[in-house]
Amino acid sequence: MAGSCLGISCRVATASPEDSRATQPEPISPAARPRVAVDLLSNRIHASAHREGHLIVEAGSLDFLKYVDGGWKTSWILGEKDTGTPAALVSGLSAQLFLPVDVDADEGGDKEVAGGSAPGNTTLAFTARALAPRQKLSIFFNEKAVGTVDLETGSQKRYQVPVPAAAVKYGENRVRLTFRAAGGIAGGRHSAAAFTDLTLGPAAADGGAAPPAPIGARVGPATLGGVRKTEISIDGKSSRLSYYVAVPEGAVLELAHGSDVPAARAIVRVSVDGQVTRQLLDAATSSGRWAEVSLPLGAAGGQAARIDLISRGGSVKWAEPRLVVRESSPAAAPAARRFDHVFVWMVDTLRADKVHVYNPSTRVQTPNYDAFAADATRFEWAQVPGTWSLPSHASLLTGVYPPVHQAISADAKLSEDVAFIAEDMHKRGFKTAIFSSNGYVSTKWGFGRGWDVYRNFIRENLPNGADYLWRTAKPWVLQNRQKPEFVYLATVDPHVAYTPKPQFLKKYWNKPYHGPLRPALTGVQLGAIGAGKLKINDEDKAYLEALHDGEITQSDSSFATFLADLKAADLYERSVVIVVSDHGDEFGEHGRFGHGQSVYQELTHVPLLIRAPGRMPQGKVVHADVEIMDLYTTLLDLVGAPVGEHIQGSSLIQLSWDEVGQVGPGMSPRAAFTIDGQSARGVKVERYRLVAMSGRLELYDEREDRLEQKDVAATRPIALRFMRGVMGILHPYETSWNKSRWGTAANVTAAFTADIEPERNREPGP
Repeated sequence: MAGSCLGISCRVATASPEDSRATQPEPISPAARPRVAVDLLSNRIHASAHREGHLIVEAGSLDFLKYVDGGWKTSWILGEKDTGTPAALVSGLSAQLFLPVDVDADEGGDKEVAGGSAPGNTTLAFTARALAPRQKLSIFFNEKAVGTVDLETGSQKRYQVPVPAAAVKYGENRVRLTFRAAGGIAGGRHSAAAFTDLTLGPAAADGGAAPPAPIGARVGPATLGGVRKTEISIDGKSSRLSYYVAVPEGAVLELAHGSDVPAARAIVRVSVDGQVTRQLLDAATSSGRWAEVSLPLGAAGGQAARIDLISRGGSVKWAEPRLVVRESSPAAAPAARRFDHVFVWMVDTLRADKVHVYNPSTRVQTPNYDAFAADATRFEWAQVPGTWSLPSHASLLTGVYPPVHQAISADAKLSEDVAFIAEDMHKRGFKTAIFSSNGYVSTKWGFGRGWDVYRNFIRENLPNGADYLWRTAKPWVLQNRQKPEFVYLATVDPHVAYTPKPQFLKKYWNKPYHGPLRPALTGVQLGAIGAGKLKINDEDKAYLEALHDGEITQSDSSFATFLADLKAADLYERSVVIVVSDHGDEFGEHGRFGHGQSVYQELTHVPLLIRAPGRMPQGKVVHADVEIMDLYTTLLDLVGAPVGEHIQGSSLIQLSWDEVGQVGPGMSPRAAFTIDGQSARGVKVERYRLVAMSGRLELYDEREDRLEQKDVAATRPIALRFMRGVMGILHPYETSWNKSRWGTAANVTAAFTADIEPERNREPGP
């Protein structure tokens, strides 16, 4: 963005709304030039549109996704058309959506704390058509009945229903729609009605007819003063675009504003849960030219925030809004170095908070993993795509989410239609070997492709500890050390059965135990505990966790032997070495034991350490959210192999050098997704994590509550709306998402919208 405010802080005085003044420009060093973190034009899917005080929801567009959780458990058929118009269809006889009600910027000003007092009477208006005769629609607002409407089957028609103040609340409002009948539609499906739009806003004073169908935000080129820019705007005398975004630390909002209406005013405000709403700008627009501003976001940095772009007195054009950070330009990733030796040390069932370098307060001793972390790149927030072995190993080895590789149940095999890392490595001339102590990572479930050597010790009825696994693998590794080799070491400790050697158990349990638990039977007994068939007390629980902790330290010892042998063979400095886990285990944090039953952090947060000397920084901690399926692309990147276009993960190499900035689709903030079949979803974006399970959404603040014990969904409406939007965008496209092209659902690229809605988003010609 060119102009007088490039790279400086144009602070706007808010004491006088009739004026807008900037501080004197302060020179900045070339090393601290602004870099784009979030392009708000590309991320307009995260913006809610308001016109004349009414929230506008376009049901036939991408806009609808964030209000229906992407269709997750909300009973909508998305992306359809009705009478030639883009629409959303009710699946069956009922559907629900969630509409945010916030403090209107004019009502609250800069003195209002997000949350506010109770809202007033409201009107819900919508354009719809019945798909079954004599259709009757009943509407419930936060489970309070607010009205019944007879829908017509002819053309689309506009309806409105008054919603009393007693039924409305600040934050998320659940709107439930129920119907008398459903009609048949294409594909053997049934639908009660088609919706093209909805609005929610203040009740009309005269209780008159429903307003005309609304027009939401538009994006396109605009020329003012001979300067052409891409702008986003809403027609009307009064409008508001509310962006729900994760704001990077130290971020500045840069944009230009202008209008064709001399009386129009441009107002910018920022709101964060628990903070006073702050006004950043209140300025008269200059008709016929752009005014460029740079607005520091201050305390909103590191938070989920709502950024309001408000027009008063006429439509304001908001040109190229974006969040930028000013920091020293990081070193770019070094020139490509092709590694000929790649080792993946998979530690089954190792949760991150059991490793000292991730959790300094843990009692578990992991000196060798800690020392390796200091010599590698450590990813602080790696998340798994599944919460048990089969889907997580499959995602790591294919680079796609579980619904794509289809290895999501005990009777499902890895799809033969997805790429597989061993086959790709083989094509690059690598000798490939897998040594697995995990029963699922076997030919029975489709993991036998592309290996020169395939061993599964569970299937061979052999010892399966990490020490035995490495003793067996070592001769093959040394035999091929003069050749390119890729080795996947799927160790199983600390997975059940928890049977640590005595020297490791005594570090955590050094007294007799007389309870019902038996180390060799812990796999069966965890299931019995979960089913309520085996009752355990606090001592039993402590013993169970001591067994698990002993196995972690035992695994750490085996890892030390593995590294020592690589060094002795002169392989360590020439190799990529990766430490990762497929999931964790629960020990009653949420009333469960074992894994594969929920999507809480004790299952989804795992260690990820990558040592690639010369390609990735040593001793670096990356705070951005990543997924272990990103390893697939990273591995191919490290050996100089091309990545297929259908791979969903993105390489972590550049991210390891630069977490924030315009470095491509992998930039922060990033979203990390966990999928548990059709029963649960988990999404993490920086500070917050959303858990969708058991028919409800829970929100956790990972900065204050890493064990996810306090659900803050009811008290942080802005964060909930942002996270709900992220899940809503990702869920319907989880089988086609491509992070290398689209970024992540927390920070999408322009390609995402262009690919999904090409006709709607095609820029008109000059």
